[in-house]
Amino acid sequence: MKIKQTTHITKANKEVIIREASLSDAPSMIECIKSYLASGMIPLTPQEFQNTIKDQEEWINKFLLSENNLLVVAEYDGEIIGNIDITQQPRQMLCHTAFLGMGIHSDWQNQGIGSLLLKSAIDWSDSNPNIEQLWLMVFGNNKMGIKIYEKMGFVEDGRQQNFIKDLNGGYIDNVIMTRRKS
Repeated sequence: MKIKQTTHITKANKEVIIREASLSDAPSMIECIKSYLASGMIPLTPQEFQNTIKDQEEWINKFLLSENNLLVVAEYDGEIIGNIDITQQPRQMLCHTAFLGMGIHSDWQNQGIGSLLLKSAIDWSDSNPNIEQLWLMVFGNNKMGIKIYEKMGFVEDGRQQNFIKDLNGGYIDNVIMTRRKS
C-alpha cells in the first residue's frame, strides 16, 4: 500500500474515504469517469471512453504494480466519486517528472473532493525521491480547477492558445501547470 486510507467529512457533511484504488473498483470507477467526462472539461469524450471492466482493471493494475505511479480514489458509501492519478514519465531525461490527472463525479463537484485527492497525491509525490516535479494540463476556462491547483502550489508554466476544440466548435486554451518540490 502506497498511501494510508483516510476518512474526511465533506462540505455537505458526508463521510468520504480517500484510498489507493483496487481492482475491485473497476465497475464503479467506469461509472464515475463517464459522469465527469460528460462535463466537457476533460479532453476525452464519453463516446471515446469505452473501457470494459477488464480494461479498467488492467489500467488500475498498472498503477498497483509500479512504485512511481499512483491511483487514488474518493469513495462514498461504496461508490467511487473521484480519482486522481500520477504517472511517472518513462523516458530517462523526463523520469524525474510525473503527470497528474484528476476527475470528480458530476454529483460531487464543489464539495472539496478535488482538494482531498490532490493533497493525498501531493503528499505521496513529495515523499517519493524519484519524483521532483508534478505537471498537469487544465482547460483555460476551468477557473475553479486552476484556483485549486494554484492553492496547492502549482504554477502556470505555459498556455497553448486555442489548443482544445470543444464539441461545439469553439476553442479553449490548454494551461500547463507544474509543482516543483521545494
